[in-house]
Amino acid sequence: MLDHVQEKLSHPSGAQQQKSEPDGRNAGVGKTENLCAFGAAIAATFVARNALQAGWRATLNREPPKNPASREVDWNDALLWGLASGALVGIVRIAARRASSDAYHRYVHRDR
Repeated sequence: MLDHVQEKLSHPSGAQQQKSEPDGRNAGVGKTENLCAFGAAIAATFVARNALQAGWRATLNREPPKNPASREVDWNDALLWGLASGALVGIVRIAARRASSDAYHRYVHRDR
């Protein structure tokens, strides 16, 4: 562990020589694929939030909180909304990005 700390201190910028990407993230993911995945994640997040709001209305017979941090929103509603929306949106974004990347690879690497 001490070696790991010393390595981090000797390279404060975090840049390592063996990284193939400029910032070391998303190795092997091109700009086009990343843009497609980003668009899919945005669209899926929009659909998920609308579905969650509709589900809240149908289940609880009231509007979901627009601003859970507001003092006018009950703590239970604020926490429930934060938990439900955060989990659902996070899962949907990951699933959309992965599905989009898989579809992109199938399209690019299809038999011609």
